[in-house]
Parts: sequence; C-alpha cells; structure tokens
Amino acid sequence: MSEDKKILSDLGVTIGVLVIIAIVISFVAIGLVDEKPMSAAAEKKVLDRIKPLGELATTLAEAKKASPIVEPPVVVATEPMSAEQVYNTACMACHATGVAGAPKTGDVAAWAPRIAQGESVLFEHATKGFKGMPARGGSAQLSDADVTAAIDYMVERSQ
Repeated sequence: MSEDKKILSDLGVTIGVLVIIAIVISFVAIGLVDEKPMSAAAEKKVLDRIKPLGELATTLAEAKKASPIVEPPVVVATEPMSAEQVYNTACMACHATGVAGAPKTGDVAAWAPRIAQGESVLFEHATKGFKGMPARGGSAQLSDADVTAAIDYMVERSQ
C-alpha cells in the first residue's frame, strides 16, 4: 500500500471514530434532557432574572410615574487643600517626571518660556487642558483657586 493510501485510510478511520463518538454524545445528551415542565416558582425565578431593567416612557405622565423621587446629594464641606497637596494629587504624576513633554517642576529652562507667557495663559492651559495635559490635571473637582495655587507652587519652584 502506498503512503498516500495509508494516510487516507487512517484519516477515514479517524473521521469514522469521531462520528461515532459524536452520535454517542448526542444520544447521551438527549437522554439527560429533563422534559418535565418547570414549576411556577422556578419559572418566576427565571423571568425575574431576565426581566428588562427599565421601560420606555413615551409620555411625560409615564416618565413622572416611572421616575423615583431622588433627593439631591448632600455636599460635605472639606478642608481646602494646600498648594502642595493639590500639586501632589493632580500635577506631580506628570510634572515630576516630564511625562508627555510636561515641564518638570524645578526645571528653570523648561519653565522660563511658559512663565514669560504670563499667569493668565498658564491658568488657561491648566484649566482647559493643553496638548497632552488634561483639564485641571485630570482632577475635575479642583476649584479655580486650587489650580491657581498649584500653578504658583510650580512656578515658585521653577524660577
């Protein structure tokens, strides 16, 4: 028998065995299927798990009826952060290492042209974002006073 015929013969036997295994598995699976109807409790549990999370309100009355009354969140006053805390929280990750071209705090040569543009430009870049820097250093909760304090902190250390 040539090599090609032997390979084809072995392939045919392998496919035949796999077909027989698939048929046996199918019969076993069919035998395992429980044909009893679900109890009412089991059916309710299934329906609870797959129910929609919400419904579409097409009128204002439906929307008011469906919308729960939510009380406004209570804002808790916290102590204002110092300029150094603001820097450490929002600015240091980039300005201590020079990530994405951020001028390192203390690098006089890198800060000189930026400081020459004026504090208003620095404030605008810090609050609105500039090139790779996100607005407010990625900390949206910072107030304008916090941003100004952080700018002053970095400028003082970079002159």
